[in-house]
Amino acid sequence: MQRWWKRFSISFAALGMIALSAQPSVAHPHVFIDMKTEFRLDGKGRLEALRITWIFDEFYSAYAVDGAPKENGAYDEKYLASLAEENLKNLAEWNYFAEVTAGGAPVETGEALDGLSTWNEETGRLSLTFTLPLGVPQAATAGAPVNVRIFDPSYYITIDYVSDDPVSLAGGPHRGCSVAIDVPQVEQVWTSLPESAFTNPDSRLGANFASTATLGCTPEKS
Repeated sequence: MQRWWKRFSISFAALGMIALSAQPSVAHPHVFIDMKTEFRLDGKGRLEALRITWIFDEFYSAYAVDGAPKENGAYDEKYLASLAEENLKNLAEWNYFAEVTAGGAPVETGEALDGLSTWNEETGRLSLTFTLPLGVPQAATAGAPVNVRIFDPSYYITIDYVSDDPVSLAGGPHRGCSVAIDVPQVEQVWTSLPESAFTNPDSRLGANFASTATLGCTPEKS
């Protein structure tokens, strides 16, 4: 544990690099993230972007801001802005841990935009919010929904939706659209996985524990 903490800098990007290089055979969550996701639709009611918020656990949050400049009880905005920029720059290599499919087919996403780091003094937790645009807007139907999974493949970091208002819809129009979240039962997953999931470095262990947010829309009745 101590060796791991000595290896990464205050940037979450460095933590992401360590997570993705971790061996599944010893992987278990060391960093915990609560997440909210806003599904943004374009003028034709197609999904065009995701606005994602990650709220880091207290331990990582304290480490990330250790030594950062603070004035009048608030951390320097320039520091927080540079932290968000650096995090997203480095996480781009792993597509920001995001996996999007439409009707079962992979959907390409673009470069993250509008990154924002914020600090909550009351909870002692750091947040990172960013917009992830889709390469091509996707129409979500009951027969061909859009699925979104956001996870660390190594399961070194666990990313779970918050219990209150985890997802929302924005933009227009979205009457007849809804998002459902399927959350795996962690204990059942652990007991059902084959040994290869823990010994094969390419097994993407974290995918087995990833929640799936499914966007589906039904045509409005005339």
